[in-house]
Amino acid sequence: MTNAFFIAALGFAAGLAALLFWALRPARRRRRTAGRSVLGSAPQHLCNMGPIRRSLDPADLRYVAERGGRDLARRLRRERKRIALLYLGSLRSDFEQLLRIARVVALLSPEISGSYEYERLRLSALFRIRFALVKLHFLFGDAAMPQLTSLGEMVTSLAIRMETAMERLGERAGLAAEVALESER
Repeated sequence: MTNAFFIAALGFAAGLAALLFWALRPARRRRRTAGRSVLGSAPQHLCNMGPIRRSLDPADLRYVAERGGRDLARRLRRERKRIALLYLGSLRSDFEQLLRIARVVALLSPEISGSYEYERLRLSALFRIRFALVKLHFLFGDAAMPQLTSLGEMVTSLAIRMETAMERLGERAGLAAEVALESER
């Protein structure tokens, strides 16, 4: 009994260690590339929010069903749902990019405290939960437009906050350079 328990516990521990190693491995790879492209581009989802909203309008699908038949409406709905899921993926990638920018800003800003880190963690968890729920809604047929709009607003507000924080960092860097030049004279 004792040997079987010991072997099972050892196997369980080895499995957990392997899972931990596997989970941490991609994170290291991401960290190396994040520094190079973290400030690459602004959120890309904003230009697509309007067309996505219009494409999921039930009135539009009713019109297509009336004019082109139910088969066409079903195909169109399926295709639009696929596009909306691609858009949802774009929202997630924009959010992840903004979180990387937030990490860089936190490293560059001396007054970032634990509460900012906690806020970033809370926002990240909230986004991931909402993202999963919206994706489930889309996968099971419900066009969850208000929830999708809410996710877009979360990404947009984070982008605005990051832009403001980077602007403040730039102003402080300019003031520090000015003070350094004045002290050399």
